[in-house]
Amino acid sequence: MNEDGIAWIARADLSWLGHCVTLARGLSPEQLVARLARGHEPVSLGEHTAAAAETHLTRRDQERGVGDSIAVRYGDAGGLAFAVAYGDNWPGRMGPGYTDGLSNDGADVFQLYWEKENPKLPPPVFAYFRDGRYMCGFHMCMSWSQEITGPHPDLVRGDLEAAGIFSETDGDMAHSKSLSVVEQRFRLTLPKALVLQGKLPTALIAGQA
Repeated sequence: MNEDGIAWIARADLSWLGHCVTLARGLSPEQLVARLARGHEPVSLGEHTAAAAETHLTRRDQERGVGDSIAVRYGDAGGLAFAVAYGDNWPGRMGPGYTDGLSNDGADVFQLYWEKENPKLPPPVFAYFRDGRYMCGFHMCMSWSQEITGPHPDLVRGDLEAAGIFSETDGDMAHSKSLSVVEQRFRLTLPKALVLQGKLPTALIAGQA
């Protein structure tokens, strides 16, 4: 498996809740973080590993008595800005429904979202935005839905068909194959070792007050 791509995400635990990974071309990492903060001022927490970021947010919420802290670890890889979400509250505060403005001013933004601990068992989702517009997206376990949403489904339809994803019955395999398709189609990458074991700049994007 290409550890310089994104297909490895299907078999990794980025956080205990699943993952919300946002990738952007045409934005700096700091600009991406500012947009994810949705009008609030991001607060730098220094550099953290994934485990240290989770621990820091848990302690912070316990001390404040409010469980609303969300942080991202972020950086740049292969010309892409990336941000990975942490904290107990990012499901429902990031991902589908919370993407307005992320790709404004000519940026390309890609989001990978999976609430693996959601009791409703929703599938992992891919979404692509360009210059303030939703371009296309789909559930990466096609047994849930074979619909490609957005005005430009043909950006991915042929590649998904060629990879056999529409007929793939193994959900984990469909997830991995789907990630491989969008990795190659949109030249996406996320550094595996750095995200899973390394230290990255970390910023609070929700729960600042």
